[in-house]
Amino acid sequence: MILSIEQRKAAEYPSNALVVACPGSGKTRTLAAKLLNCIDEVRDSSRRICCITYTNTAVHEIEDRLRRNGRNDDDEYVDISTIHSFCVSNILSAFHCCIDEYQSGFKILSPEDEEFKRRAVAVVMENGLQRAMAEYFEGLNRGTDGRPIGAGELPEEVIVQFWSQLQADGLIDFPSILYFTYRILQDKSFIARAVASRYAWFLIDEFQDTTELQVEILRLIAKQSRSKFFLVGDPFQSIFGFAGARMHLLKEFASEINACTSFKLTGNYRSSSNIIGHAEKLYSRNPPMIAIGENAKYGFDPLHYNCDSAFDAITDYFLPEMETHHIELGQGAILARTWYKLLPLGRKLREFGVPITGPGARPYRKSRLIAPLAEVLCAYARTADVDLISQCIRELFFLLTSMTGKRYYSVFSYEGKLAVRRIANVIKTSGVLESAATKWLVELARIVESVLMKQEYISQSQGGLLENSAIEMIEDMKKSKIDIANLTVNDLGLYASHRENLHLLTMHKAKGREFDAVAIIDLHEGKVPDYRSKTVEQLQEDQRLLYVCITRARKLLMYITDREDWRNRPSRFLQHQYLGVV
Repeated sequence: MILSIEQRKAAEYPSNALVVACPGSGKTRTLAAKLLNCIDEVRDSSRRICCITYTNTAVHEIEDRLRRNGRNDDDEYVDISTIHSFCVSNILSAFHCCIDEYQSGFKILSPEDEEFKRRAVAVVMENGLQRAMAEYFEGLNRGTDGRPIGAGELPEEVIVQFWSQLQADGLIDFPSILYFTYRILQDKSFIARAVASRYAWFLIDEFQDTTELQVEILRLIAKQSRSKFFLVGDPFQSIFGFAGARMHLLKEFASEINACTSFKLTGNYRSSSNIIGHAEKLYSRNPPMIAIGENAKYGFDPLHYNCDSAFDAITDYFLPEMETHHIELGQGAILARTWYKLLPLGRKLREFGVPITGPGARPYRKSRLIAPLAEVLCAYARTADVDLISQCIRELFFLLTSMTGKRYYSVFSYEGKLAVRRIANVIKTSGVLESAATKWLVELARIVESVLMKQEYISQSQGGLLENSAIEMIEDMKKSKIDIANLTVNDLGLYASHRENLHLLTMHKAKGREFDAVAIIDLHEGKVPDYRSKTVEQLQEDQRLLYVCITRARKLLMYITDREDWRNRPSRFLQHQYLGVV
């Protein structure tokens, strides 16, 4: 693996280390290189390496790099997961009997599960609150005292009621996974010792967005003095304070474990010098971030457009500019502070004939059980892109979790790949690519059910669940006034073809992503910064959020506002003292 001098020095350091990595600096490459070094250190021993990332997408990316650069047996020495998966696999699954609330076991309820959403809506309605407030449950965290963090406008007693109902039914959400893991480690120090003895190294990505509860879990393991830590983060990209992330914990924890803090990755391989210049105006780094990649000299100055609507700005300026610069739709992104600004824009773009991925893209609910897997399978039928097989496997994993409450990690082995290929081959050879999507959706659900039953992933009693979800998708499309008579499997596959579609993302969801062209819309006072941001700390986090969005762009960057009036003043961050583009 080819590394820069900065990256190599960090990856080869033999003890505890903190690496501050600027956007686009190759931190994932550095993390993967460190992982390979650590594997060599424990090879042929009973110890392992733990790599904790912020998202499942990052898990898959590091796994892919490990496969491409490591040895065939490297996965025997490493566990790559999110913090929640780490806690479940290493602590909760084996020791839930140590806590009264889950002595008999538990079933994980993720925010994507329909059951989670149903329960969240039920509890807010029961307490006379607006239905929309149920969305706050998705961003919840817990403190070390068990109290909720990031509750927004949700009353604490409603959240406690929600958690109590989950516990009574043997269900556990993500915040509670961390909280009860912390309680187990705090009360049973021998478990912390066992975990520390198992792992020689902990490699932790995006440490600037770690919550106090997560750090306490790591502290209890670090206190055993049996593991070393490699921390990667960037204070300038800390944007989840509202959900409990505490930027200061990055340096505090590094100091506690006596980590070397001199490692800085300052070279940006992603963006042009012009884009980096705007990022540096917003937040100046020391030492400064430098453009060193293939786009460093790309000659496009970031622009600000103030139009009647975001739709006009996108269709009149952003899309034509992408075409002029020969940038494909799949390499473009539109970012906004909230999804409800993107939703109507997405619908208009879809009606305008622009294929999109994100809010407003689908004429049905993506939460329908069969929907995510159906989309990817149809995309595979369209393109025969072998990369989509891995995506199919991941969607199958999530589908089985939703259907059974169990996590069938075996789907990532030969057994699961066989199931996906059986399903994909039926689609590929059936000759129905141009047939009616509604008819094929139902048939697809039956095929998937048949294969999953044959391989004993689901039982006979669960038959019909996928077919019902396909029928629900069709009903959604009718309500959205889609011409379902002429909707083909080919059309349905477009929803999963991220390489062909323009991306619509919230600003927070854009974290960790990069695109050739980025348009940031709705840049008004009250949105960026948010009208609820009153303290200096809150305003600085909003400023960092814009910094993260700017640094997603490789070549083109646009700021978009609606026509200025007394309600819609451009963001202060667009003023001369910051970006100087108004």
